[in-house]
Amino acid sequence: MTREREERAKIRLRQARRPRLAMSAMNTNNLTVQNPYMPMWWSAAMPGAGHIMVGKIIKGFSLFLWEFVINTQSHLNESICYSMLGRFQEAKDCLDLRWFFMYVTVFIFACWDSYRLTLEVNQLAVLSYREHAPLSAVKLSSIEINYLIKTNPWLGVVWSLFAPGLGHLIARNLFQGLYFLICFIVVVYESRLLESIYFTSIGHFGEATRVLDMEWALFFPSIYGFAVCDVYFRIIEANQLFKLEQTRFLEGHYMDKAFKMPV
Repeated sequence: MTREREERAKIRLRQARRPRLAMSAMNTNNLTVQNPYMPMWWSAAMPGAGHIMVGKIIKGFSLFLWEFVINTQSHLNESICYSMLGRFQEAKDCLDLRWFFMYVTVFIFACWDSYRLTLEVNQLAVLSYREHAPLSAVKLSSIEINYLIKTNPWLGVVWSLFAPGLGHLIARNLFQGLYFLICFIVVVYESRLLESIYFTSIGHFGEATRVLDMEWALFFPSIYGFAVCDVYFRIIEANQLFKLEQTRFLEGHYMDKAFKMPV
């Protein structure tokens, strides 16, 4: 009987049209239902963030890089900083229109595309759930281990507050974790944040303000906010997949075939 169940499981694995989970030893990606306005909002905060949330990792990383390059070349964050201080003429003077208009086009595309993709992925996630697509519980390689396990989502949130990317490493999303850590290191270095914190701690507030590069420092709210939000929902979804995989395993190996599951 056990052998027959294993054969049926293999057949279902080959016939799965829409797999719910793709797990490698290095990373995890899955289909999940989300509110389409959330990825769109994060794309407005940081182009590429919404795509990463949906699961389009390469496109998201590319748009993230585009944001850093075009934003700094157009001096958009610097212009925003002057505008918030009421120094509107300086905001106009520092803005490079040649780069700015390229930024606007891709910004609108990132918001629209993340909304569209979320709707499509939501449909695939619902169909995958109805088809009872099989789930992998563990993936091994010679250098890394990945697996489904229940994790406290607030653990990922706390470590992401220390440094964006650390929470994703806890959630076993190696690619996102390393990418966010690299972005965090670059922004900390270019903004000279640690120097500013040092001068603030010894009471040299004027020097702390002088060394801080606001053009790069304004990236921090988006990077921190998205890293915390993304890892929280990723861990919750991984916990649900862990329960679902356990449920299907117990159904397939221990439940009587004559038993009818209540709807």
